[in-house]
Amino acid sequence: MNSWKSQEILMISYSVNLWFYWLQVVCMMKLFRYEQIKDKLSQKSFDGTTQSFKDVIHQFSDTSIETLRSIHAQIVQNKMKRTLASHQKPQAVKEFLRRYHSRIRGNERKPVLINIAEEADMSPALLARIVLENHLQERADSDEEPHKVLKSEVTRLMKEPHLIEDGALSIQVQLCNLKDPCYGPYVEAIKHTDCRYRKEVFLISKLKEYRFDFMTEDDMRVKGYDKTPDVKLEVPFAWNGNVINWIESKASFGDEKSHNQYIKDQYFSYINRFGSGLVIYWFGFIDELAEACKQHGIHLSDRLPEENEIVRFDPYPLKWDPEEEEPE
Repeated sequence: MNSWKSQEILMISYSVNLWFYWLQVVCMMKLFRYEQIKDKLSQKSFDGTTQSFKDVIHQFSDTSIETLRSIHAQIVQNKMKRTLASHQKPQAVKEFLRRYHSRIRGNERKPVLINIAEEADMSPALLARIVLENHLQERADSDEEPHKVLKSEVTRLMKEPHLIEDGALSIQVQLCNLKDPCYGPYVEAIKHTDCRYRKEVFLISKLKEYRFDFMTEDDMRVKGYDKTPDVKLEVPFAWNGNVINWIESKASFGDEKSHNQYIKDQYFSYINRFGSGLVIYWFGFIDELAEACKQHGIHLSDRLPEENEIVRFDPYPLKWDPEEEEPE
């Protein structure tokens, strides 16, 4: 391998390990502390901007800003799940469109849709999608051959708003995508590409460093498994007295609602197929959840155990040497 290529790989590995170094701290959180943080981040005055996090970080100095961001995202997403259906009702959509059309003229570069979203206490990106979908449907209805606008077309234009033919709406969608800390294509790209990629690179690189044989999620899907953890160990290890057969990594905070949903949708399937395993919530979790799910074989952590914390199982413990056999 070329020396420059080797140096590049070493630098990438170093950067990934450095990025995750600060995560190797105790991020477990008592329920009462979580409720304090949740109450603060749920206030309407808290808008999820970097400045708003800086304004509250001193109150929770024992909690990283990334953990706070993860908790805030869960709060917003849970609220949107409860309220989005009401925002999508025809009468509500009609009112959104009325406000938009009455305010946009002469204010094309001002945050018109963002202001409407704040008034409705909803996600700017989700409101932008509603307005964009209705705009496209109105155009489709006026065509010589009226047709239903595909959701894939709406998604494509949300990702590439510069392609929206209506200039004012194009600007508004871009502003909403930039403003929204929890929804929209930019957030999804960061969450699923950057953050998840770094997490997976770190996890896999450390397991290789520990000299473990394992299958990745992609390896297992090739073999026909439908529900798969991020890592399935070929030979399990023991950690804190617990047998670990698989590892699932979550680049999020483990709150009760999301954790219970993961148990139902994923973790129980892993246990039934592979036995007990380890779930890593990189941004911490509510402490009380750990004991509650331990009895089911689900063990929680906010980090990958250090190599000296791991007890290896020898798959070939008995070695027979015929030359050492005693004569009869």
